[in-house]
Amino acid sequence: MRAVVVDKDYGSVTAEELERVAAAYYATGIELSLLDYQVVAAQQKEPTEDEIIAGCKDAQIILATGNPPITRKVLEALPEVKFVQRFGAGVNSIDLDVAADLGVIVLNLPGFCAKELADVATAMIMGLIRNTNYYDREVRKGNWPKCKYLLPPDVRELTLGLYGFGLAGRYLHDIFYKGFGTKVIACDPYVSDAVKSQYPDVEFVSFDELVTRSDIISIHVILTPETTHVFNKEVFKKMKSTAMIINTSRGPVIDNDDLAWALETGEIMYAGLDTVEREPLPENDPFKTLDNIIVNPHCGSYGVGSKKTQIDMVCNIVPTAVATGKVPARCVANRGILDKDVGYEFD
Repeated sequence: MRAVVVDKDYGSVTAEELERVAAAYYATGIELSLLDYQVVAAQQKEPTEDEIIAGCKDAQIILATGNPPITRKVLEALPEVKFVQRFGAGVNSIDLDVAADLGVIVLNLPGFCAKELADVATAMIMGLIRNTNYYDREVRKGNWPKCKYLLPPDVRELTLGLYGFGLAGRYLHDIFYKGFGTKVIACDPYVSDAVKSQYPDVEFVSFDELVTRSDIISIHVILTPETTHVFNKEVFKKMKSTAMIINTSRGPVIDNDDLAWALETGEIMYAGLDTVEREPLPENDPFKTLDNIIVNPHCGSYGVGSKKTQIDMVCNIVPTAVATGKVPARCVANRGILDKDVGYEFD
C-alpha cells in the first residue's frame, strides 16, 4: 500500500516524528512518502487540490498534519484512497459526507490534546486578568507602569462560561471550579445526560444566557456551519463590557473583524486567541496593535504529553487497521460510514 503526507511543512509535526510514522507504516507493508508542494512568501501554505491529486495517484492513504483541502474534487479523482488520517481533532477541511459516500474512512485524534488546550486557556485567562503580557511588553520598552492599566478582578468571583463541554472544556472546569471556586456555566446541546450528571455544579444554559451571564467565555467546539462566526458583532453587544473571550478551537468560530471592533470600542474588555481566521496574521491586522489581546500561533496542542499521544496514535491506527481489519470507531470522523460495508470492522 502507498501513503502520502500531503502537508509536511505545516509546522505541527517534525521531520523526526514523520520518520517514526514512516517506520511504523513500513512495518505493516505501507510505503510512506512526503508530497512536495509550493510554499509562497516563506509562509506556510497548504497544498492545492490539484497538487494533492497529482501527488497521491495510486495512494490508498492520505495523511494530513494540517488542514489541506480534501474535497469532493480530490476524493473523486483518487478512487483508490481508503483512509484519510488527520494528525489532530479538527476535520473542517475534509468533505466528510463525500468521503462516507465514496467509502473513504476519515480518521482523527479526538481528545489527544484536551489537557494542553485547557492549560493554554488558563494561561491566557490569568495572563489577561493579571495584565502580565501588557506589563512585560511595557517593561521591555523601558516603561514601569506600576499598578497601572486594567484593574484585575478576582477570578474567584467571576463566572466562566464554556461554549462546548467536551474534554478540554471539562478539564478547564476542573482547573477553575476545583482550583479557584469559580462559578462555571456551559452551553452544549449535544452533551449527554450521563456527562451532565457527573458535573452537578455546572449549570447548562442556552447560548443567549451564556453570552449575557459570563465574565469569561472559553470556546471548545469544532468548526461547523452552525458554529462559524457564531461570535459576531451582535453577540459582542450582548456580552458584558468587562467580559473576556478565549478561543482555543478554530479561528472562524469568531468573526475576527467583529472582535477587533468589540475590543477597540470597549464592547468587551479582553480576548485570548490560540487560533485566528487568517493564519499567520496579515501585516496590518488590528490584533497586532491592541494591548488587551493575546494571540498565539495556533500551538495550543503543543506539549510533551500531547505530542507523544499524537504520534503514537498516528503510528497505530492505520497500520493496525491494515493488519487486523479493525478500526477504532471513536477515531472515525465521518460517522456516516460506520453503517457501511467498507471491508473494515469498526469497534
